[in-house]
Amino acid sequence: MKVSSILPIALVFFAAGCSSSRKSQGDELPTSTAPQQPIVIDGSDNDWPKPLPGFSKTENFGYEIANDADNLYVLISTKDPVEQQKMIQGGMTIWVNTKADKSQSGAVGIGYPLDSRNDPDQNLLNEAQPGRAPKSATLQDKQAYALYGFGSSSEVGNFAYADDSNPQGIRMRMDFNNSGELIYEAAIPLTTLYPGHSSTASYAAKSVAIGIFVDGLPPNAQVPRGAGGGGGPAIGVDGGVGFGSFGSGGGLGLSIGLPIGGGGGGGRNHAFKDAEVWQVVELNNVKKGF
Repeated sequence: MKVSSILPIALVFFAAGCSSSRKSQGDELPTSTAPQQPIVIDGSDNDWPKPLPGFSKTENFGYEIANDADNLYVLISTKDPVEQQKMIQGGMTIWVNTKADKSQSGAVGIGYPLDSRNDPDQNLLNEAQPGRAPKSATLQDKQAYALYGFGSSSEVGNFAYADDSNPQGIRMRMDFNNSGELIYEAAIPLTTLYPGHSSTASYAAKSVAIGIFVDGLPPNAQVPRGAGGGGGPAIGVDGGVGFGSFGSGGGLGLSIGLPIGGGGGGGRNHAFKDAEVWQVVELNNVKKGF
């Protein structure tokens, strides 16, 4: 098939992709969820209502944003083994912009898992064993997280995973649930996000933009076979005609796979591409206690 003969089809998919991208970046969650029970940050989604109201079709993960009188909460869940490997091996950062701008400018962030460039444990291992063959990463390998912009715009703090003694009081966990879904949870104190706000006053009507950034897998990534527990299928990369992300919010990726010589599907090309999904929500007026 000639490339020119698929362009009308491509335009149809392109229009559909634009629609789903807009929906995944602003229409599902106009107001954050008010928790019906205390949320425990333990890498489990048992204390979150189902189904999750937010979903990124381009990246195949669900998400929810909630707040009570004390914290802003973020939950991300995916059962897609390729997306799981993107998060674990590629790295992920959650950005919070209290001006409701879909931008990293002026935002604060939580980096976990860290990518190979920013992971201090990975850098030490590379220095100790130069030239070693790369291996697939698991959650057990990810023992550090980073906080960006808290305290000052240039401050970056690295902390040991499962260590909740960071000065901002931020809590974060990632784990697999019993259904094989990769679960990410984070809690950020509202007093940290709004240091000038009275702790006794309501945060209702304040809006925040949440950015979920997932880095693409590095070119030499080793992806194990088998799903769950940090596994995933082998990824095949084929030729294809693709439309990359664009626009200030990003999050749109349309790829029409044109297999060359058989093998894996062109749709898996997204595993090697960076992605960002933004969601703006208005905070709930939730009183202390349940």
